[in-house]
Amino acid sequence: MSMEAVTALMPGSDHVEGLQASPNTKPTLRATSAVKWVFLVGIALYFAVPMLAMARFAFQAVPTALLTPEKLFTGWSAAGLWTALTDPQILAATKTSVLLVVFAILLNLILLVPLAIVTEVRNPQIRPYLTALTLLPWVIPPIALVVGVAATFRATVPWFLASNFSLVPFYALWAMPFTYRALDAGLQAINARTLYEASRSMGASLATIIFRVLIPNMRASMVAAAGLTAAMVLGEFAFASLLLKRTLPTEMVNYQRSDPRGGLALALFVMVLTALSLGLVVRSLRRRGLNIQTTGL
Repeated sequence: MSMEAVTALMPGSDHVEGLQASPNTKPTLRATSAVKWVFLVGIALYFAVPMLAMARFAFQAVPTALLTPEKLFTGWSAAGLWTALTDPQILAATKTSVLLVVFAILLNLILLVPLAIVTEVRNPQIRPYLTALTLLPWVIPPIALVVGVAATFRATVPWFLASNFSLVPFYALWAMPFTYRALDAGLQAINARTLYEASRSMGASLATIIFRVLIPNMRASMVAAAGLTAAMVLGEFAFASLLLKRTLPTEMVNYQRSDPRGGLALALFVMVLTALSLGLVVRSLRRRGLNIQTTGL
């Protein structure tokens, strides 16, 4: 190597200085950070301001026209929420929704856990197509889905549509995108294909691999799928309203007509409870290192 080349590579040379960061990089990074924080603050205000107004109306018995800085912390009470929580119709609707949550979770896991396992360990190349296929329930509007199913089954099995549990297939279908993505992320996180091949090489049967190797390691993703399904069912209104079922969301709408403050307090309570549940699910996913994919093809 010539002396000119060595000199060009020395720390004090102009060539090395050209590789250093430009002075304009820091202002660009600061501008990007400022835009990001402005966007996040705007999103936070977009959600926080309506929630605060909702909470003030639900828990403060002071009309907006009479609200002054002196009365800002007066008149707050949770009596409306307690009345709503102890209402017999609300309790009956809550019991119905909880049963629907349990059966929708069981149906989704029974259908999708074997499918996700087979896809991961045998045919991983069809994962993009299956991921896109699970999005189809969200393409069909709920009213079209309900009308089509009701017209088909009303003449053949009218007892099915008369039962509250007729909502279970609709809820399982509607929660399918969340459930499959959570299960698929769990299988990829535990490297299910390697576990399957190692278990087969040691002589384990297929049932042993599924029930004693894969499913125990999928508990976090199954809990995440269950939490996402529960949040969806507890907030779903369209299917229950179209099929004339008395679930928690439909009963909350009916209750709000007679007691607006109590109804809004109950809605805010359910919203906060659902948000906390989803927060626990996300925390569980992050602790397990799961990465849910939201893209299809």
